[in-house]
Amino acid sequence: MKKILFIVVCFANILLFSCSKTPVIRTTESDADKVYQEGLFYLENGDLTNAENRFMKVISDFSYSKYEPFATVALGKTYYKKEEYMSAITVFDTFLKRHPNHESAPEALLYKAHSYLAQKPSDFFILPNPAERDITVVEKAVDVYKEYLETYPEDKNREEGEKKLEEAEGILIEKDLRIAEFYAKRKKCAGVFLRLQHIENTFKITTEKNLKRINELNEKCPPKSKEEYFKIESGEENKEPESEEGDDEDAK
Repeated sequence: MKKILFIVVCFANILLFSCSKTPVIRTTESDADKVYQEGLFYLENGDLTNAENRFMKVISDFSYSKYEPFATVALGKTYYKKEEYMSAITVFDTFLKRHPNHESAPEALLYKAHSYLAQKPSDFFILPNPAERDITVVEKAVDVYKEYLETYPEDKNREEGEKKLEEAEGILIEKDLRIAEFYAKRKKCAGVFLRLQHIENTFKITTEKNLKRINELNEKCPPKSKEEYFKIESGEENKEPESEEGDDEDAK
């Protein structure tokens, strides 16, 4: 028993030592390079506080070195891993304004989109309570992912960007379908028409489940023109259906 305890204590001490030691950087061309490499070491090993300090040092003490742009992007990724998403977005925006043609620009734009999407309502698909109804950050993520894919079509991380765009659009499609289904229950087909039209014009439906839901909505409210629906619904003639401030809030 004592032998086992001794081994456990020794192992714990080894872990503590290995996690707290300073990285040994053997090949660097300058002090800026050394500090930057130390930051990468800490970032890769999950020591985000030390990583942040190292990248900040490069930015402040070696602002004219070639490592400053790389350190800025790495700092943004550090904030992203710390779940400080708005700080990450600010850093990426600053970088993209200062270095729009830098080799790290695609990565910065992609991580900016990641930082928006990471703020999506956590329980949206389960129980979207009032505090979690705002998915503006997802709309922003979609815009930035599209910008990334259009600007850097040959980037090595393109597949990752496409998958994340599909995930983000799936959240927005779900919102529109829920509202359309809410309108259908209240027999407000003008509202259903507008939501389905928005989905068709904005997104690409990729799941059988959503295609089935759309078909069911079209059966309940056969496609007509917007004007026809407004005339059919009593009291709705020449008037948009209650939406953004009314029924839409209840539908979410």
